[in-house]
Amino acid sequence: MAAAYRYVLDCDVAEDLLALPARHRDHFIRIFQELAGNPHQKGRSYFRDSSGREIQKGHFGHWLVSYWTDHAVKEVRIVGIQRAAR
Repeated sequence: MAAAYRYVLDCDVAEDLLALPARHRDHFIRIFQELAGNPHQKGRSYFRDSSGREIQKGHFGHWLVSYWTDHAVKEVRIVGIQRAAR
């Protein structure tokens, strides 16, 4: 069953993802699908971008994923990925 929402990657995220080993890319795809499948999910924390938009920061294993949900067009916009601090 397809998710009601889809995920969309920021250009920088797509470039970062392509530079990772395949096993990491597969892991991120599962994370992004999870976010699209549950678009109302809140991150562990959030911050506001320069336009005042609330960007969620979710913790997934060793990774942090920054995203916001555009409910009007049913998209989860992935705007950042980074290794979580230990």
